[in-house]
Amino acid sequence: YSFWMGGIFPLLYMSLKHSGDKALDSQLWQFQHESLQEYILFCCQAPLGGLIDKPGKNRDFYHTCYCLSGLSVSQHCFSSKIINITGNATDILEPTHPTFNISLKKAFKATEHFSKQPVISIVQT
Repeated sequence: YSFWMGGIFPLLYMSLKHSGDKALDSQLWQFQHESLQEYILFCCQAPLGGLIDKPGKNRDFYHTCYCLSGLSVSQHCFSSKIINITGNATDILEPTHPTFNISLKKAFKATEHFSKQPVISIVQT
């Protein structure tokens, strides 16, 4: 759930920003990045590799993917500041798009591609 919980805050932020909310602060989000990183790194690592849903569960590809995505969301803000509790630059993940759960580079590339495609119209009979 780290991705779903961490990913909702950038979406809420952007929604409020587009609605003109003047009280938003790009340096202050509504969740604790460090706490989410601590939970993932200290509680969700399986001893033989991979990540788990929560302590006591087995590792699998699904939860490994979503834990890594949650870790990425917690590291990257809308500003240029990266929050990394380990202090090791090799632990910084690529930014993950909070809606599509793919890298930002891939999300922008897909958006560019599909924006050039013709609009499909549905004709009702």
